[in-house]
Amino acid sequence: AAAGPYSRIGEDAVKACVQQGTHYVDVTGEVPWVKDMITKYHQAAQTKGVMVVHFLGQVCTIDEVCCYLLAKKLGPLKQFREYFCQFGGSSGGTQETSVASMEDMTQEVLSVMEDPFSLGGQRKGGVRDEDKNCTKAVQDPLYPSMWLQPAYSTTSGSRAIRRSCQLFEDFPSDGITYGESVCVTIREGATSQKVAEKAIDGMKTPASVEAARAAAKMLRGVVAAGQAPKPGQGPPPETRKMYYSDAFAVGEGESGQWGHIHYTGPEAYEATAMSCVTAALVLAEEVDKLQPQRRGGVLTPAFAMHGSSFVDRLQASSFANGGGQRMRFEFQEGKPSEQVVTETATLKSKNAMVGQGEINEGRLKAFR
Repeated sequence: AAAGPYSRIGEDAVKACVQQGTHYVDVTGEVPWVKDMITKYHQAAQTKGVMVVHFLGQVCTIDEVCCYLLAKKLGPLKQFREYFCQFGGSSGGTQETSVASMEDMTQEVLSVMEDPFSLGGQRKGGVRDEDKNCTKAVQDPLYPSMWLQPAYSTTSGSRAIRRSCQLFEDFPSDGITYGESVCVTIREGATSQKVAEKAIDGMKTPASVEAARAAAKMLRGVVAAGQAPKPGQGPPPETRKMYYSDAFAVGEGESGQWGHIHYTGPEAYEATAMSCVTAALVLAEEVDKLQPQRRGGVLTPAFAMHGSSFVDRLQASSFANGGGQRMRFEFQEGKPSEQVVTETATLKSKNAMVGQGEINEGRLKAFR
């Protein structure tokens, strides 16, 4: 299933796949809906040996792969900190999903969005401040020249990783352990407190159901005015060429060893297509390695793809086998330097300003 809002149109496909014994992949980042699918279909999918794999888009796959690779390299982790820079635009599908989530908001859904362990994976350390949603600009403990704001994948990515944590603990024979007290933090770095605070104001969870409904009405108006894409619209190829992602995922092992993954990749919707299609190919061509009869259920990318060539395949080709940027996950010992991390964040901000200028001047289109 390649488009949402999944909360409105996604369940029938999941239900049919579980009933018919067919594996399923999607690109959702909708945590409350995934929680609902776990509740309704995880046990049935386990019994039938069906793999229902959510989160196979840009919004979670990169976070999932980075944490998985660090756990393989370093063993059980004390902490996983990801600094994610994404320069890109929005599609009409993403816009419609945002609107639908606000229009359909309930107090129960708000509670799920606020709960860092809503998909499971509770740690022995309990709920720590860094586990929670980013609601306040703070200086980063590893890189104090940076102020932290939410990354695009902060909410969905952290919940997916915590679910992977639990799934691997349920299957110790897989040999992957994320850490009994691992703290998962996904943020984007800003070079000033003011910039981080502005980003937080624009990305925070609605304070109430009424606030969500008001936000939905505003977003509908933006689309109606032609200032945001409708479903079926999105960044055209010439605009996507300037978009990219650059992230540093830093891990500290329980042993005290540090390591990091430097991820670089193409425009977000291209990375989404590559991730979802690659997972589908793995399910078709390497299903024996995935062992669905033993490891089925409503799953995450890291757990479902364990033991396969998924990560290698992701890096093997660019989008549509063209000449664009490939996805790269490069492991290095130790932590990246503060200079490198802050320069990456600064460059992203500069590129975003230049790119927006190209759009404002009419040389590029944000969507069509």
